[in-house]
Amino acid sequence: MPTAIVLSLTKYSDTGSIVHLYTAEQGRMQYAVYGNKYKGILRPLSIVEFTTAKRQNAPQQMGSLSSVSLLYTPKQLATDIKRQCVAMFIAEVLASTLRHPMSDQPLFDWLCEMIKHLDTDVDISNLHLHFLIEYANFLGVGIDDTEHPDWFAVPSSRIERQQRLRALTTYYEQHIEDFRPPKSLDVLIEVFD
Repeated sequence: MPTAIVLSLTKYSDTGSIVHLYTAEQGRMQYAVYGNKYKGILRPLSIVEFTTAKRQNAPQQMGSLSSVSLLYTPKQLATDIKRQCVAMFIAEVLASTLRHPMSDQPLFDWLCEMIKHLDTDVDISNLHLHFLIEYANFLGVGIDDTEHPDWFAVPSSRIERQQRLRALTTYYEQHIEDFRPPKSLDVLIEVFD
């Protein structure tokens, strides 16, 4: 069974949703999900195994998930608002930038490790900044540490952290086509204020 990271789950009818997944073998994929059977499993940044089904009489239509099993989900997200906000931010950035079905095992492995850090690191106040800096390398728009040396230093205050986060999202806007700052950006800034 393929392994995937859940990017988002979007409801489109009373009984149907579309799940966006990122896999190492095929990149970004989307599948229909019917009913509420997997709603508790298909949370952003959960790591899952899945099988799919395609309609015999409609081969052009989107496939649907026929089974899903949870491999890993950050346990602390249920009780830690800061971790929830960082997870929401990371999931939005991934959903906005991982647009194509393209194989990338190193990126997939790195994302799985980043998700585990979200759950296990004691201090996550700068995790989203590290994520943006390292992820830019995978996107082919790596940040030059000689041009922006201050971005690689640990922020010394909440103001500095906020400024750096805004600068990094502006960098993404300037270097990645159609990138929009995540809606969770302001919430993330407020939570770490």
